[in-house]
Amino acid sequence: MGKLDAIVDPILKKYGIPAWVSPFIYSYVKSDPLNAVRKGLSFIDTKRRKGEVTKKGIALPNGYIFNIKSIEEILSAFFYIEDRSSKIMEFWISQPSGHDYSEYRNYFQSLSESDRRHARAIKNLAEGLGLKIVPARKEMQDVFDYLQSIASWPERLVAAEVVLKRAYATFGMVFYRVFYPSSPEFMRSFVKVFRSEEIESWESDEITKIIKSGIISGARLTELSLDILRMAYKSMYAYMPIAKREKIEKEVLLVMNVAIAHPLQFLKEQGIDIDVEAEVKAITKSKR
Repeated sequence: MGKLDAIVDPILKKYGIPAWVSPFIYSYVKSDPLNAVRKGLSFIDTKRRKGEVTKKGIALPNGYIFNIKSIEEILSAFFYIEDRSSKIMEFWISQPSGHDYSEYRNYFQSLSESDRRHARAIKNLAEGLGLKIVPARKEMQDVFDYLQSIASWPERLVAAEVVLKRAYATFGMVFYRVFYPSSPEFMRSFVKVFRSEEIESWESDEITKIIKSGIISGARLTELSLDILRMAYKSMYAYMPIAKREKIEKEVLLVMNVAIAHPLQFLKEQGIDIDVEAEVKAITKSKR
């Protein structure tokens, strides 16, 4: 991999990208190393350049114009994720628990309120751009229908925080990084909503305890995670026509692969026996 190492390794170091991401970046650049790297970096390495919002689209700092209708669909998907998550948390805590999981109830209540604020900020952003929230695609709705059906509190926590939050948040983080330099002034308050949230330590500690203590067996944890990630990947792939229309299909596929790998890597780091690269490949092949 000599030439690829020389191209990719400095990028990983410069942007603080963890080593486990490198196989997916290698796969992205190997067909056309110089052009792939140049194109990929042009979206995130904006320096002091700024883009602008027009009626036809959003001009990114690299000069690329992203169709405004594509932005409408993407923002609508993000709105659905946050809004539906909030409603599911409310549904969970409204149910008689049958056991003492008060700390879970309190945490999900806090999470619901946080997701509600996120949804409101996304809706305000869309309205500021003159866009409307359109219905999410069925594949996206299927993910959250499955999430709502989970009855075990520990499994709910793992599904919501390890699998969904890490997968969708990875994708969303790249989107915000790309479009933030092009944003009008009102988007500054939008970003503040997401950056001002306090990071919960209870959630991380509890998930570690669940995994280490075997409250959920390793086999069940793997099964649950892979089931949801297959659906999550399919939901992301349902929006691939946008990427094809905007001629960024390879870049979006890279982000999707990393988004699916992220929760699996977390589980591996917690001691779960899982081959991250192999599972990502299996999931991507079963997208349809």
